[in-house]
Amino acid sequence: MEKSREEKIKTALEYYLSEASLKDLPRTGWLDWHVQRDRIESVAEHSHASQHLAYAIWSEFDIPVNIDRVIAMLAFHENEEPVIGDIPLVSDIKVYKTEIGKIAVTSILEKMARKQYAQSLITEFEERKTKEAKFARFIDKLECDLTSKLYDEEDAVDLNNQSDNASSLVPLVAKLLSEGKSFGEMWMEFGREVYGYPEEFESISEYAERTNLHELRDANLDKAKAKVKSFLNSVIKSTE
Repeated sequence: MEKSREEKIKTALEYYLSEASLKDLPRTGWLDWHVQRDRIESVAEHSHASQHLAYAIWSEFDIPVNIDRVIAMLAFHENEEPVIGDIPLVSDIKVYKTEIGKIAVTSILEKMARKQYAQSLITEFEERKTKEAKFARFIDKLECDLTSKLYDEEDAVDLNNQSDNASSLVPLVAKLLSEGKSFGEMWMEFGREVYGYPEEFESISEYAERTNLHELRDANLDKAKAKVKSFLNSVIKSTE
């Protein structure tokens, strides 16, 4: 039976509002590590940044994937988190994440007329059988590594204040910290060892670990801002 216009509006807004709530859901990993800054990255911000990281690596390394499908996958891959939250690395329910994630996604999408589109992308990402899904998963992990490095550069994490952080007791994490690694170094090296990054991702991770990412970002933005300012100044002068 065809939905009424009001039912279509209600269904669209229900879905939108559920997923838009990710703007206010902080990434649990940063809470676990007691990141101290004015704003902690939200799940929505992670998804947004992951899409741009995918485009950047695809562009510069000529990765043979359908980038549109990768970006769409990254847009949908946290769809269950408005319901189940961002489950931390160490959690009693992490073993059930796949099952409860499916329940959450099915429920959120059940009224959507084109739910199969989103469901197929989420399933593909979770199964990691296609080259697009594998690439998207590496992006998902590397983006987190890069954010840890940015927080490390801000001195936002006190490694001496982690007594209640179960993630700090994970054997590899504890080993890296015992070797004197900083927060960002630990996170980057953990990622390279655990996730089996392809060569391109390894290279990016290693470069980021030895580079000041804030300076890299700000130099690029300052250059772009200077060009915009120069254009605006020329327009103002031409009208005087």
